Amino acid sequence: MIKKEEAQKNEKQNYYFIGVVLFKNNCKIFLSRFLLLNNSNNILIMDFFTHSVFGALLYILFLKDVTFEYFFIAIFFSFLPDLDIFLFPLKRIFKSNYLDHRGGSHSYIVGIIISVILSIFFSIFRNKSFFMSWIIGSMFYGLHVSMDLLTTTRIPYLYPLSKKESSFYVEKAGSSFTFLNSLLFLIILLIMYYNSADLFLFLNVINFYTYFFLIYYLYRILTKVWINRHIADNQKYFPGVLPFYFTVFEQDITPEALSLCIEKKSHFSTSKVIYKNQSELGLEEMKLFKKATEMCNEHYYYAKWTVLPIFLRNNDIFSVRFFFLETMVHGRTHYIQYNFDMLTQHYIDSNQGYGHIIS
Repeated sequence: MIKKEEAQKNEKQNYYFIGVVLFKNNCKIFLSRFLLLNNSNNILIMDFFTHSVFGALLYILFLKDVTFEYFFIAIFFSFLPDLDIFLFPLKRIFKSNYLDHRGGSHSYIVGIIISVILSIFFSIFRNKSFFMSWIIGSMFYGLHVSMDLLTTTRIPYLYPLSKKESSFYVEKAGSSFTFLNSLLFLIILLIMYYNSADLFLFLNVINFYTYFFLIYYLYRILTKVWINRHIADNQKYFPGVLPFYFTVFEQDITPEALSLCIEKKSHFSTSKVIYKNQSELGLEEMKLFKKATEMCNEHYYYAKWTVLPIFLRNNDIFSVRFFFLETMVHGRTHYIQYNFDMLTQHYIDSNQGYGHIIS
């Protein structure tokens, strides 16, 4: 009963967390007031900027010789999955996690179905070919899902046929690197437009950025594959903000202790240990740690991510603080802390925050 009440208490905080944490670390905090959901404390950001730019570039690369008639339809489908943030009222009614952000909407199957429905609308009211609208819609909706599959947040990419969630850990979610490069690309185009640049120059800039992004993602994928072939079973790869950096998380768990280490690595410099610690736990503390882990996994978003636990002891209060590694930038990340009474072994409360990983 206590856990259920605490879950309801933290539900609204989760939506603030999703919107702020992914982008606060990635130089996009100024967007955090872009959209208000339910009330002023429920803030969620639509990260459609990079998806729109990448969708436009790929359309120009592969379909410009076919037709430009469906260009804006392609861009619309490129960011459409992230409009699932408007499903929040339905989530509160039906109590389904698949109505959450990066839930059921981020699925190839759902994309095909939605493309059919919207293509009927386009064919009736916009005089567009149903078949072309459906094919392009499915392709660019699928492009969005594929790009999100490359990030560090799992998505149910075959929902409703399968509820399995996956991610390939190639790129950080809400990457500031791709965001800033997309922004720079648009600024360059605007400068060229206002200075009446030649069409030839426009096309060269567009082609440069198109191949830049393709090479960038290919490099990220190859790096992930290469590193995964050379790390141990108890280690996990995390992409860095910049393409040449990454971190490796190592953990060893025994019945009495936890040994944890985070190491920042680069292809061109020496490694740097961000965090290293070994915690010894008593029998009762280990039970509370397992209970805190179960509570953390009850949250839809928290269960998607990798946690680094630290243990705090203050008189008769035993606290388990979980830092989420997928959102870590410069040793800072979001965390949730569960507090227990050591005498009664009862759960007291929980709190969330953002800060440096501490021992």
